[in-house]
Amino acid sequence: MDITPQRILVIKLSSLGDIVHTLPAVSALRQRFPHARLTWLVKEVWAAILEGNPDIDDTLSVDVSWRNWPKIIRTLRSGQFDLVVDFQGLFRSGILGAMTGARTRVGFARAREGATWFYTHHVPLPEAKPSAWRLLEVHAVDRNLALTTFLGGHSSTPVFHLPEFSSDRLTIETMLQDAGVQSHEHLIALAPWTRSVMKSWPFRRFVDLATELVQRPEIRVVLLGGPLEIPAAREFDRLVPQGLINLVGRLSLRQLPSLLRRMQLLIGNDSALIHLAAGVGIPVLAIFGPTHPKATGPYPLENHVIVRTELPCSPCGSRTCRNPNYLECLQSISLNHLLREVEIIVRGFSGRRDDRVVSATHSSVKS
Repeated sequence: MDITPQRILVIKLSSLGDIVHTLPAVSALRQRFPHARLTWLVKEVWAAILEGNPDIDDTLSVDVSWRNWPKIIRTLRSGQFDLVVDFQGLFRSGILGAMTGARTRVGFARAREGATWFYTHHVPLPEAKPSAWRLLEVHAVDRNLALTTFLGGHSSTPVFHLPEFSSDRLTIETMLQDAGVQSHEHLIALAPWTRSVMKSWPFRRFVDLATELVQRPEIRVVLLGGPLEIPAAREFDRLVPQGLINLVGRLSLRQLPSLLRRMQLLIGNDSALIHLAAGVGIPVLAIFGPTHPKATGPYPLENHVIVRTELPCSPCGSRTCRNPNYLECLQSISLNHLLREVEIIVRGFSGRRDDRVVSATHSSVKS
């Protein structure tokens, strides 16, 4: 598009992993319009991850409960935006974009919940074959970049700007020193929690995995989670004397990238933490069940290891499991399988690791 906007509004309200997936597109948008004032509309709970981002001039953090909509709409109208880019693609984001009064509003041609009604320009996705939104074989990062490409922006190497603050780095270093971390030890982050049971490897297996890993003298396990996970994290307390570092509920959102930069590997379910880890450039060992790794795996997929079970019904992209063997796609991934993958990755810390997508039920390896 041959446009020169002065004020741009980016809409990506939530959630954390999706916000991380939008960072490269916003970086490309900044390169395309270096002199425009760029504002990001985001939920208050996730705004901290955007602090210090060089691609953004303003962060408009909001509580999107209905009682606050009159205030939000007044704020949006006062912004005098002339371009809105809706990366959320839902009814709520579409109508918020329309409320700005911007003459140009860009979004996905396949946006859901009727969001396309509110766009002036509809961008098709570079998909090889039509699929349900959750089963698209186009990664979320590349979907978002499609909007920027439509606007004339290009990004040969997607950039994830997750700034590190000196105060956060100092806090992290102090935590690790207090835990007695030695320079020769490999730090492996463990992220057992997700917001959905449909994406969760059995919790007890994470406890067993940590139990095995802490017995290795060269490995320190760092347990990560939010304040809501503090009660469940007590299951790991018996491993603290053996060297496990429990940071559940002890880190702010802004501090997470600093902590992850000190890790050499993150092991977790399909959750926001695997995307943050991939964004700061550390290897990820991700456990996938009903979700499609080509759509929401750690980006870029070839830099990480994904363990999943090959089943006729997986990936299904569903919010409920219809398999008579409930969550077979996750239940069938054994502890021993994860341990083998960790062993391969740890051996590669001193050299280059082969990048793989691993099937839990077949010996073949697919690139």
